[in-house]
Amino acid sequence: MFYLTDKTSKTFATEPTEWITLIPDHLQRRHAGHPARFDRPADRELEGAAEPEFKGKASILNIPSIGIMDAAMVVESSGLHTYADKGNMTKAEIDLTMKVLTEAKQAGQFRAFWQDFNESVNLMASGETVIQSMWSPAVTKVRSMGIACTFQPLKEGYRAWASGFGLPKTLKDRKLDAAYDFVNWFLSGWAGAYLNRQGYYSAVLETAKANMEPYEWAYWMDGKPAAQDIKAPDGTVMEKAGAVRDGGSYDQRMGGVACWNAVMDENEYMVRKWNEFIAA
Repeated sequence: MFYLTDKTSKTFATEPTEWITLIPDHLQRRHAGHPARFDRPADRELEGAAEPEFKGKASILNIPSIGIMDAAMVVESSGLHTYADKGNMTKAEIDLTMKVLTEAKQAGQFRAFWQDFNESVNLMASGETVIQSMWSPAVTKVRSMGIACTFQPLKEGYRAWASGFGLPKTLKDRKLDAAYDFVNWFLSGWAGAYLNRQGYYSAVLETAKANMEPYEWAYWMDGKPAAQDIKAPDGTVMEKAGAVRDGGSYDQRMGGVACWNAVMDENEYMVRKWNEFIAA
């Protein structure tokens, strides 16, 4: 899906060309769904959340195309089913996955279903949840508030995503030049370093590294103990010297990716079934 056959093509190329769909800007992988705040590790995402001690204290992400893949990781790691492609399920697989979620919901397992950054932060910071899915900057925010929050590594692997800039084909002349100037600036290092300090990964690691202190790079990218206090992008102390990043190095994290965000062929059916689950 990265390369196009020509400048304005709507057809993907089968091999590299000079035309691409997006200019990559950053990427990350999500824990199969659940960073946590409790005194022992969770081996699996929703399976861990389904344990009695977490009843009414768990939360998951209410975005269908993402949430269902997190749930599929649980179904698979629990031995209930093996998916041919978690990012492109059949209707039967969608039904099975939603059945698992619905049964957990009806048993009172979930405190909430969050949709944005602030909701996830508030749920964890207030103690309303003790295990939930979260985005990297949300974990950073909770920690910068002085509240313990572990971005829990999970043995079934991770769901990953990547994003990029797309330029409208209507751009021309000075507007087109300005668009490329922005993209070039974004990838020149400052923004990449800012993203890395939230737990994301810049698409151009070399320029981001040049804009980070060696101890920051060692902590965020190499998985080494912090040589000095680690600060969030806003300057607040997030981790004390000696801390090690949850999940390890860049290679360990990205090497554990089990599926990537995708739009399924049965997307409309999946969204309908997800909404039925939320309403159940």
